[in-house]
Amino acid sequence: MECFICATDSSEVPSSGDYKQLACPDCGEYRISGTAIALFKEHNWRFDVDLTRRWLTSQLGTGKLPLIDSDRAASLI
Repeated sequence: MECFICATDSSEVPSSGDYKQLACPDCGEYRISGTAIALFKEHNWRFDVDLTRRWLTSQLGTGKLPLIDSDRAASLI
């Protein structure tokens, strides 16, 4: 599967929620909600790779895997 952020070949990690969890060799591991995925497809959005990677890095100290929901996704395009 392609990374939603940078389009690099990434591994999808099995998940049990309404999100996809990916492990990208360049962006790291993160989750993206089904709603955010739908918005990206509907509007043909693309993440700002540098901005999104900075946000992911800022989330590392929280102890939780970063989740890109629809509100966060809109701020990272």
